[in-house]
Amino acid sequence: MAQISNISHQLQLKCTGEQFYEFYRNKMDRLTQMFPKKLLGYKIVEGNGFAHGSVIHWKYKLGCILEAKQKLHMDDKNKAITLEFIEGDLFKEYEMIAVKGEVSDGGSNGISSVKWSVEYVKANEDVDPPHNYLQFALELAKGVDAYLCNNN
Repeated sequence: MAQISNISHQLQLKCTGEQFYEFYRNKMDRLTQMFPKKLLGYKIVEGNGFAHGSVIHWKYKLGCILEAKQKLHMDDKNKAITLEFIEGDLFKEYEMIAVKGEVSDGGSNGISSVKWSVEYVKANEDVDPPHNYLQFALELAKGVDAYLCNNN
């Protein structure tokens, strides 16, 4: 069995953790309007909108135009969202890949953050870790954070 690897980065938020998680929980459909050069479109394949268990077909730009289907997993108790890739162009390089965001509400210091991580299994040893997918998630998160600070 292939080994699951993980890369991650913690991002400090200017908005509250609750605001940030609620955006991804309830307003993820706005991402294509906010990032039209990165997220070119989506279609709900299974499920009712951007809800737990839904399957979404994305068209996105990561150097070149790519497509993928993702299954959405939401954990409200832990303020975590996982986008599990189930089909798409990236399976040429990875046997398995999932992007996860875990939001913390700041605790004693009052500073909220989100930890984005990418779990993956390489199709072969010559494949680089998917730093581009982690960077993509971080860029979207920074944009969402700025949007929430300016619109609340």
